[in-house]
Amino acid sequence: MNISKNQAVMAAVGGATLVAAGALGYLAFDAYSEKSETADMLEGAVSTVQRLLRAEISPDAASVGDIKRNTDAVSGWTEAAISTAAAGDRAISTDVNEAAFKQKLVDEARRLSDLPGGVEGKIVKAGFAFGFPDFVTGDKLPEKEKLPALQRQWGDIRLLVETLAECGVAEVVRIAPAASAPAAEPAQKQKERPRDRRRAKREEAAEKPAYTAEKYEVDFRAKPAALVRAVNAFATSSRFIVVDAFAFAREGDMIAAALGEGDKKASDQPSPGRRRRRGAAAEEPAAAESAEETAKKGVANDPSLEAPFLVKMAVSTYDFGSAEKASAVEPAAQAQAEESAKEDEE
Repeated sequence: MNISKNQAVMAAVGGATLVAAGALGYLAFDAYSEKSETADMLEGAVSTVQRLLRAEISPDAASVGDIKRNTDAVSGWTEAAISTAAAGDRAISTDVNEAAFKQKLVDEARRLSDLPGGVEGKIVKAGFAFGFPDFVTGDKLPEKEKLPALQRQWGDIRLLVETLAECGVAEVVRIAPAASAPAAEPAQKQKERPRDRRRAKREEAAEKPAYTAEKYEVDFRAKPAALVRAVNAFATSSRFIVVDAFAFAREGDMIAAALGEGDKKASDQPSPGRRRRRGAAAEEPAAAESAEETAKKGVANDPSLEAPFLVKMAVSTYDFGSAEKASAVEPAAQAQAEESAKEDEE
């Protein structure tokens, strides 16, 4: 009986010891695993700190202050630059209809045609359409959905022609909006879940372009001084205008003509008749002698009598939408002021 009790006690003690040993083993394993993870985290943190300390900008409060000041300076400079670039922005009228816009084009085209120039005292030839032949000289009406773009283009063309006239350009030969490639149709958007609407609005605001650009092709005739004034006027205009490219050349050369190069080229052409060949052969020595004497004595030339350059220019205008934003804010502010006035009266 005593032996059985002793065996039971020993068995109980052994079981308890085994359970305690298992618990101690688990605790030891857990502590070792936690120690290993902590050591890895510590090693990673030390590596991060060392990398930051080796960087050009030290990770301290002074650096944070410098970054904030630089950020504020860049933001201020950006706002000032955009404000300067957007000084010439124009608001687009939303209450104009197709007939009224066409009549406006006809009236203003007539006024532009009377600007001073070198074509019988005018800057353009009679019947000039200023890039809108369908509306200025034709009988078509513009499409309603295209009125905003047409208003902006006509305003730019009017500004370009007026600027060229002020600079003393002899003639505007051609001016028109540049042909642009058709824009790709946007892909159909998938239905957004309610939780994604806020993110979709942010993405839509981010994708909105910061400006609207319009390109134009301008051909005109101008003396050198007028050409220089025109380029400077575009560069300093309140409207943001960029001359993308231009080329110029004279259609004739007074010096070459005085030296007889034109007569020489004409005499080099074969003549079909025998009498013409004999006449040309008889005139060749006299022409050669005259050209030789002119070359020796020199040519007296008056630059003011030279033909103007024929200039081909590609121009872009940029609108940053500031005028449209201001025109949208004014009615809201006016409505708020009227509402406040009514509340004060009550």
